[in-house]
Amino acid sequence: MNAPAGQLNITFESHQGVLRKLRAGDFCVLIDYQAPAVSDDEKVLKLALAPGVALARYTGADARVAGLSISPVSARPAEVEQLLEPLCRNGDDVAVCLSGRNADDAGLRGTLAALHSHGIGTVIATTGFADPEQYAAPAAAHTFIDSCDLIRLVRNEYPEMCVGACVNPFKYNVSDVYLQYFKMIRKLNTGADFIVAEAGWDMKKYQELQWYLRSRNMTEPIIARLMFVQQRQIAGILDHRCGGVVMSREMAALLERESSINERQATAAQARRIAMSAAGCRLFGYSGIQIGGVDDPQLARTLVDNVKEAFEEFTDFRHWLTAWNDFHDRVEMAPMRQGHYVFKRLMDKDYPDYVPDQSLHAAGPLPQPTGAERLKFQLARALRLERRQGVPFDMARQLLCGRHSAPDWRLDKTFYVCAAACPKGLENGPCGGTRPDGTCEFGHQPCIYHRILALANWRNELESLEAADEH
Repeated sequence: MNAPAGQLNITFESHQGVLRKLRAGDFCVLIDYQAPAVSDDEKVLKLALAPGVALARYTGADARVAGLSISPVSARPAEVEQLLEPLCRNGDDVAVCLSGRNADDAGLRGTLAALHSHGIGTVIATTGFADPEQYAAPAAAHTFIDSCDLIRLVRNEYPEMCVGACVNPFKYNVSDVYLQYFKMIRKLNTGADFIVAEAGWDMKKYQELQWYLRSRNMTEPIIARLMFVQQRQIAGILDHRCGGVVMSREMAALLERESSINERQATAAQARRIAMSAAGCRLFGYSGIQIGGVDDPQLARTLVDNVKEAFEEFTDFRHWLTAWNDFHDRVEMAPMRQGHYVFKRLMDKDYPDYVPDQSLHAAGPLPQPTGAERLKFQLARALRLERRQGVPFDMARQLLCGRHSAPDWRLDKTFYVCAAACPKGLENGPCGGTRPDGTCEFGHQPCIYHRILALANWRNELESLEAADEH
C-alpha cells in the first residue's frame, strides 16, 4: 500500500467556499488572518485591517482556496461588526474562530447574531489562550468560556451552522496526550462537526491524531493548522508565549539557519516545508489545511502555489516520507526527550495507514492518584459535597476539593477536584495551552486535569471525560 485510505479529492477548479467543501468531502485550503485589536479611531482601524482586506480579496479570487479564516474573534458584537464589514464579501468564503477569552453569554449571543447576519456558516469554537500579559495576574482576573459551552451555544442558537473544535496534538507527556484526545471526543459528542489541529512541526503527531480517531472508529473531518513563522516569533515560541505552539530547539536552530542566509531563501524554505506538511497531512487522511502567519496576498499565493505543486509531486507515502526526512536531515521535532507518542511505527515507511492489528499502542500507563487524593475523593463523595449546603459543608468543600466561594462548580463532574484551581475555570477538560512538561499555561502548577485524569483512571471512569453534558 502506498497511500492511506480516505485521502480526499482536491478540486482546484471551482471556488466552493469553506462550508460547501467541508460538506462535500473535498480537501479544503484556508488562509488564516489574525484579526487586530479594534480601535476607536476609524483611520487607525482601517489601516490595521488593510492586510486582512487584501487577503480577503485574494482568497475570494483564487479558486484553489476555500476561503479566509479569521482568528480570534472576540465576544464583543460591536467590535465584531467592525471586523466583519470590510472582511466579509461572501459569508460562505469565511470561517470565524470564536474565542471564549474575556467572553460572556450576552456578548457571545450578540457575536453569533452578527456572524449569522453576514451569512457566515462556519464557526471554530475555542476556549482561547491567555495573553502573556495575564500570566502574573490572579486567577480571578481571568475570564474564559469553555469551548464545549461555545459549541453548545452555537448548536442551540444556530443549528444550521457548521461548528469546528480545536485539539492540540503536540503534547509529549502521557497525561496531556490523552487529556487532549478525551476532550476532543467530548467536543464531538457535544456537537462539533469537524476538528482543527493546532499548529506544529512534528508530523508524527499529525499522524498520531489521525490514527487515534481511526482507532476509535471516528471519521469526522480534520483540518491541520500550518504556520509560517517570522524569525522574531521563534524566541517567543521557545519561551511558551505563543498560545500552545511548541517547537524543539533543533527545529528552532534550523529556522534560524535558514533565516540567516537571506529573506528570500528563508521564505522559500518555509514555503517548501508548509507544502510538504500539507502533502503529508493529505496522505494521512486530513480534510484540509489552515495556513497561519500570512500577512499579505503575495505570500499567500506563493504558499498555495507550493502546496499545489507538492500535491502533484507526492502521491504515495514512501516517496513523501523520504523527501520529508531528507529535507530536515532527521531534525528532532519533539521539544523534550522521551516524548510520548500513542502509537508505535508512526512515520514508518511500511505503515502509512492505521491497521488495527498492527498499529500497536506505545507503552505509557496513565497515572494513578496518590493515597491522599483517593481519601479526599472518597470523603467528598460520601458527604455528597456537590449537593449539601451550609457552613460545615463549605468548609469541607474547601478542605477536600479546594472549592472557592463562587461560582457553582460541578464537583462531581471533575471527580471532586474543584475547577477553581484552573486559572481558566474549565470544567470540561483542559485547554490546549499546557507546556511540554505538563505545566499550566500560566506556569504556576501542573495542569489540574492530571489529578482528575488519575482519579478517573483509578475509578475506571475514563469515558466520563468524553461525555457531553446532559444539561
